[in-house]
Amino acid sequence: MSAAPIPWKHIRNVLVLFSPLWGGAAVLFGLFGLSYSLFSSDVWSAKQPLVIRDEATGSVDRLGRFASQNELKAAQETILEMAKNPEVVAAALRQIGPDKRSGADDWPSVKTIETVADQCVNLVAPQGSEFGSSEVIYLSVKAKKPDRAVAFCNALFDNLTEQLRKVRRVRADSIIVELTHARDLARQNLDEALTMIQEIEVKSGIDLGELRNLNDTISGDGTSRRTLETTTSDRQAAELALSKLEAFHQLLVDGASDPQKLLISGDELMSSQPSLQRLKEGLIDAQLETSKLAGNHTVLNPKRRVAMAVEEEIKRRLQQEAAAVVRGMQPELKLARDRVNRLRQQEADLTKKLAHLAEIRATYAKLDAQLKNRTEQFAAAEAALAEARASRSAALSTNLIAELGPPQVGDSPISMSGTMLTAGSTTAGLMFGLGIVFLIAPGPSGKTYGRRWSDYLGGRRASDHASGSEGGSGQSFPNDRRAKPRT
Repeated sequence: MSAAPIPWKHIRNVLVLFSPLWGGAAVLFGLFGLSYSLFSSDVWSAKQPLVIRDEATGSVDRLGRFASQNELKAAQETILEMAKNPEVVAAALRQIGPDKRSGADDWPSVKTIETVADQCVNLVAPQGSEFGSSEVIYLSVKAKKPDRAVAFCNALFDNLTEQLRKVRRVRADSIIVELTHARDLARQNLDEALTMIQEIEVKSGIDLGELRNLNDTISGDGTSRRTLETTTSDRQAAELALSKLEAFHQLLVDGASDPQKLLISGDELMSSQPSLQRLKEGLIDAQLETSKLAGNHTVLNPKRRVAMAVEEEIKRRLQQEAAAVVRGMQPELKLARDRVNRLRQQEADLTKKLAHLAEIRATYAKLDAQLKNRTEQFAAAEAALAEARASRSAALSTNLIAELGPPQVGDSPISMSGTMLTAGSTTAGLMFGLGIVFLIAPGPSGKTYGRRWSDYLGGRRASDHASGSEGGSGQSFPNDRRAKPRT
């Protein structure tokens, strides 16, 4: 293969030889473009700016703004799907009616709806941006006339908003059913917890406050516990008083038989009986006087005998007084013992009561926590259900998309004009023909197949073979003339 450049003369010869091929292709493509432009109509586009917001229910703090770019993008894609929905497109087409070229009997047909939804309806972001970058979007439609494009855009917007309200209502109905079931289940669980805790509270009776105080970790001691502490303190004091009283009683019993034992008792025991205390002191004085006289006088001395008689009389009076006090102390002892027994019984009852409350405290605390939790769940379910019902009510009367202006139509159709379409088709045919020519044409030094361009398709003719054999050569070239032999 030669790497030499192709001479321009060879290119000219090839183009001249194959002019019917590339010229015919250009003419044929041009006729196709002209025919299409004659039988097709112009296409006009109408755009309507819209603004989209989120539902205000549950997002009052955001004032209808979307929480994130992904949520905004998802909402815009949902609107795009609804705009291309066959029901929406069919309703809009029925609203504007058929054009002159379409039949009114089956308008709109399924094929027409699919074609319009796929090719003539779109939702675009402003300035070629992507969904999710702005809350403003454009509803774009195509029609064969400007006024029809505006009417189709208005009709499509009306049916789109109605379809979006329907979608919100259907979604809200589904959510309401689910939330109603959740609310009923939460109420059932709450009723079960209330029943169980009510049984425990009824059994507790008057101790309910104490049980609640035990369950409340931040509260102080309950009434029963404070009463128990007071009772314990009173019991201890009563037992101490009883012990003293019994010790004094025993002393008096012993003193009634032996007055000498009263002399060794302390003033604390005798302070409650002034007469005994005075007799005790008198007996001590008499014994001191007798002892003093015993040192100076004999037993037969009248003074000593008088002192001894006084001493014996005081002892006798002391015994009598002690016996009388013993008899008088019996009711007091009985009352003291009864009081101690009563305080002991009260202390035992309070201890038993607190022990019982301590046993059911864990169960009551568990039920109380469960009751609070289920109450919160029920309140949350009620709030969610109310929000869903508010959303459903709003879906029937409000729109999440609003118009920012009327539909706008361009000054010229968006489709290509007939002249440009014909010129473009002719240019495409010319390029196609030239491409075929340069694919099948031989190089400047390649083998030729005949004098005509048709020989490259069907081979050389028989006449060319005959002339070739007479000349002694199997090749022929365009415009080749054999040189005559010199004479």
